[in-house]
Amino acid sequence: KTLYVDTAPVRGEIPDIEPEQIHLAIKESGVLEQNTESSIAHGKEVFVKTKKGVIKPRTPNQAQYLVNMVTHDISFGIGPAGTGKTYLAVAAAVDALERQEIRRILLTRPAVEAGEKLGFLPGDLSQKVDPYLRPLYDALFEMLGFERVEKLIERNVIEVAPLAYMRGRTLNDAFIILDESQNTTVEQM
Repeated sequence: KTLYVDTAPVRGEIPDIEPEQIHLAIKESGVLEQNTESSIAHGKEVFVKTKKGVIKPRTPNQAQYLVNMVTHDISFGIGPAGTGKTYLAVAAAVDALERQEIRRILLTRPAVEAGEKLGFLPGDLSQKVDPYLRPLYDALFEMLGFERVEKLIERNVIEVAPLAYMRGRTLNDAFIILDESQNTTVEQM
């Protein structure tokens, strides 16, 4: 197999390539090959439905990611920022909730910028974690609307909490999204 790295946008000196970039490029090439054998290549379109409309993946990797979330209990989304990992995970969770396959959605993220010391920040728990969970809220508001999300949060159907508060929880019939998991510690996992 041959791996090609596109250096066309680079002008002048080529910066050092990080091992993570090489790893992602190799994984990407493998995933693209798997897609030819998946159900996607057999004419089945992959999408999720929300109250605000249908969300379709834009790339073969996004389509495979959606298939994996639907068919496996645990799925990992790996890729650079802005590739739709969080957005598609929230869309899959909303779709599963709408089809009553799950009873609740749990969104969590390590609050690394706060050093997990949320007690020292001003405000209640919601005010302390909102900045860290904003991408998750934004996706929910877009898919369900502000008022519906607020009602689901009030009824604990949607729960948003920092990872530091997840220890010892029983999470049956839930779609759990751990965003920014690369920032977790071994102890947290």
